Amino acid sequence: MNRFFVPSRLQMARSIRGLTATALSREVDVSPEWLSKVERNRTTPSDELVARTAHALNLPTRFFYRDNPTLPESDEFHFRASSRLAQKDESAARALASLASELSEWMDATYELPTPGIPDLQELTDIEMNAGPEVAAESLRSHWGLGTAPVKNMVAMLEAKGARVFSVSGTYQAIDAFSFRHNGKAVIFLNPTKTAERLRFDLAHELGHLIMHGGTLLEPDRKVRERQANDFASAFLMPRGGMLGTLRGNITVDQIPILRDEWRVSGMAVAVRLHQLGVITDWTYRLICQELARRGFRRSEPGSKLIPESSSLWSQVLADLREQKLGFPYLADLLDVRPADVRSLLVGLVPMALEGDGRSGRFSSGADLRLVSN
Repeated sequence: MNRFFVPSRLQMARSIRGLTATALSREVDVSPEWLSKVERNRTTPSDELVARTAHALNLPTRFFYRDNPTLPESDEFHFRASSRLAQKDESAARALASLASELSEWMDATYELPTPGIPDLQELTDIEMNAGPEVAAESLRSHWGLGTAPVKNMVAMLEAKGARVFSVSGTYQAIDAFSFRHNGKAVIFLNPTKTAERLRFDLAHELGHLIMHGGTLLEPDRKVRERQANDFASAFLMPRGGMLGTLRGNITVDQIPILRDEWRVSGMAVAVRLHQLGVITDWTYRLICQELARRGFRRSEPGSKLIPESSSLWSQVLADLREQKLGFPYLADLLDVRPADVRSLLVGLVPMALEGDGRSGRFSSGADLRLVSN
């Protein structure tokens, strides 16, 4: 803990709360210009002003005296929004990324966790710059020994490779998903409001970014990177050999839900992949997409029984805390934030009945989690 106020912590807190400098200055009863000077380290607020600011942001004053937050490198922070990209959304994502990184560091210090196992493209192929998404996806499947069968559980597979999965929820509905690496580990944020099929595709999409778009292989065009990540996700979740091997006869729209359930992806994603593989013509593809849209497949997955995947890693961490009669308040104290701030990072990934009173029921997990020896 620092003895002095840390300006970057104020920027981080404001981004997490989604407040502009003007809005916060009104809450604290200071001028926007003065607040800007504080954030740029041109002036230092009094203890009384720090207390007022902390109250306005609903955070302990201790939060503003922690070390400088660690933010992902710009060229390795893969961010997308469902609406037109807004600077405040990306700022919020970076702030949440820093909070999750601090929580991840606590996990590393407390438990023996899977070692990082998500490579970048240079480790998979000699083609490097010319390796397209299809080749990258096939190479990664081979590297991990997945064959051509459907991936049963994307969250479990990525956590077994050392990845950390979090949620972006609440006021951040415009954010689809984002990812980065922290201390060599992949970190992926998902929007939990989507269907189970689309969440799996988002995980594969972010995996594509992590594999293809770090370091020297960075593609500067955001639209190109997004298209490449989509193509990677499609090829990774529906590998050419496996997909073609299961098809029989002419494809009709009624077969799409069957293929969807087999490969655990959205109906629209199935149609796109069949078109990519040349199984259906442009004309058939358009007809199928139109009919799927008419049946409601653009916004949901009619008839699907797929349940969103949970985090076995976090389930075990929270189960361990519960046995110690600890919970979200304990984790919040570690980060000097509210319990709700920690909960929001895990929405949709774990059960939320954890208050630190030790009375919640147990739940099983397949994660291999052990305490670090003292």
